[in-house]
Amino acid sequence: SMVGATTEVVSDGQVMFKTDVTRTPAKNPLDPGDTKPGKPTNPTNPTGTATNGTTGPLSLDYASSFTFGEAMISADDAKYYAKPQVFSQDDGKTVDRPNFVQVTDKRGTFEGWTLKVKQEKQFSVKDDDTKELTGAQLKFLNGNVTSTIDQQYAPTGQKEITLVPGSAEVAPLAAAKDQGMGTWIYRFGDEQTMAKSIELAVPGTSPKMAKEYVTELTWTLESTPTNTTPSPKS
Repeated sequence: SMVGATTEVVSDGQVMFKTDVTRTPAKNPLDPGDTKPGKPTNPTNPTGTATNGTTGPLSLDYASSFTFGEAMISADDAKYYAKPQVFSQDDGKTVDRPNFVQVTDKRGTFEGWTLKVKQEKQFSVKDDDTKELTGAQLKFLNGNVTSTIDQQYAPTGQKEITLVPGSAEVAPLAAAKDQGMGTWIYRFGDEQTMAKSIELAVPGTSPKMAKEYVTELTWTLESTPTNTTPSPKS
């Protein structure tokens, strides 16, 4: 007799993930899980919304533009600090958050990536780039990485970056193989230090016009991790 006999059927479970190419909006650098982060604003163009990001499966979603505000002309060495990133909320109010860069990797390849930055030229008078702020040095301080994703997958971010105008780009944030999947925020400072985390040191010996000085930073996201050298093309 077949008393107590069991029969088995095997069923399969399957899910296929596809590469996502939609734009990832800027998140709240103090709380990446915030479902209503608002929108970051550009201090150099306050009326326009700051959507300077790229789309695609590996994207540089956002990089803060920043201003040091107004300063008195001084014959002494001086340090100035960029104002925090302002977010406009749905209710019309604004909040200060750290300046930040946001990267999203939705490729599903786990191959890593590298973020680079270059200061194109020295700070110079807005309408006359022959008038430079000689010897001025731009520094990013208190760099740290945050995400809703498990920190074991975190890319490595430098705590401090010093830029040299017009020289080679530096790579302050890098994800090795099996790192950097999802959305990551590289922010400068936290709630306590965000107003003292991008520093401009200007020598007293540098002649200063009573005008606005500007510079340009180019952020580049590369799809190869820094620890792999591409094979030479034949």
